Amino acid sequence: MTMKGMIHTSTLKSTKQKFTLAYDNGTAVFTAGKTLTGATSHATAIIISTGSIASGSLSLHTITGTFQNNEAISDNGTIPGAALVDGVVAEALDEYGQPTTTTVNTAAMPCRFFSSADRVMVAGQALYGETTLKVMFDGAYPVIEGDTITSTETGYASTFGINSVTPAYARGPAVHHYTCTLARTS
Repeated sequence: MTMKGMIHTSTLKSTKQKFTLAYDNGTAVFTAGKTLTGATSHATAIIISTGSIASGSLSLHTITGTFQNNEAISDNGTIPGAALVDGVVAEALDEYGQPTTTTVNTAAMPCRFFSSADRVMVAGQALYGETTLKVMFDGAYPVIEGDTITSTETGYASTFGINSVTPAYARGPAVHHYTCTLARTS
């Protein structure tokens, strides 16, 4: 469900840390791009790549919660992948022992661009407001500093870097929306 007032769209480009999760006793193949869920822990993650049906290792990003050893896992594919966790989630590391990342593009992301007058400046005897370009994203689409967004909307057609992210909460612990300050990169 999209938050009311999201009248623009953009493509969000995010860099996400990669993790691995071994599995065994598989009965159906997992699908890249789908959400993996633990039956007991209710932990979730997005699948980047998969192994074979019976056993293997999933490459994941955006993990919430903690998957439990030997719990049943499945994805939300047309034919759901299914297996049991075999161990714990681990960081995916490169040959130098450094964490690896993956780039995720989310197209047609609902948002709302706006400007805010952040401070009043003085130039000689004149006063003028200095404005900052901002964008608001629905809380269902987490964003972080360093992500970029590309828009083709009239007046906002460009690529922007996200300089800061401020979550806003409605009721409870869930994020209602994110307000981000932007810097034009192209």
